[in-house]
Amino acid sequence: MKHQSLFEKMSEVIEEKSILKHPFYVCWQKGLLTKAELQKYMKQYYHLESAFPRFQSSVHANCADSEMRKVILKDLVSEEGPATNHVDQLITFSSALGVDKASLENTAAHQNTLEAIDTILGLTSNKNTNSGFAALATYKQQIKDVAVTKESGLKEFYGIDSPEALQFFRTHANKNIAWHELLDSSVTEADYQTVLDSTTALCEAWWHYLDGVTTQDMHMRMAC
Repeated sequence: MKHQSLFEKMSEVIEEKSILKHPFYVCWQKGLLTKAELQKYMKQYYHLESAFPRFQSSVHANCADSEMRKVILKDLVSEEGPATNHVDQLITFSSALGVDKASLENTAAHQNTLEAIDTILGLTSNKNTNSGFAALATYKQQIKDVAVTKESGLKEFYGIDSPEALQFFRTHANKNIAWHELLDSSVTEADYQTVLDSTTALCEAWWHYLDGVTTQDMHMRMAC
């Protein structure tokens, strides 16, 4: 990476605000969530995951470089392609958890979820595409570690182990550095603060979303 120092600073921000440190994920890792709590989470996460192609499309629309747009398009096709559709994979997992497609589609997004989506759309719609590149690089970096943790917890504590049900997490456990590479190719030192601000805002938006599915009872269980 040409801008290694920037990526190191981004990683420091991500580590400080890692969603794996959020009480909801701490409870998940310890097997302290009830099935009903996981179902509630999934109904909200469906909205966040469904919005991800819009985040990608927003960056694509603002990107003037044709070669970069090809990379963005390839990642978008991977997200929504018929054989690799991530939302479809999430629906398959949700079904194994006892939440059918109709329940996902018919459950309204909570205020925290809507605000998180709006924040990320704002970052990815910025005319300075480095804001969007940074936001999605941050998203992908976090989701890889989270996916591995989620699969482990689902197997150990919740009895979900079929390959079909876990495909969503296995897909996201694969390292995706496309957005890091786009950022590295585009950014200049003048944009460093924009990038770090976007990284921070993305992490905070994800925490805000998780706050919306976290109860006081979970905090008490985590403290025991």
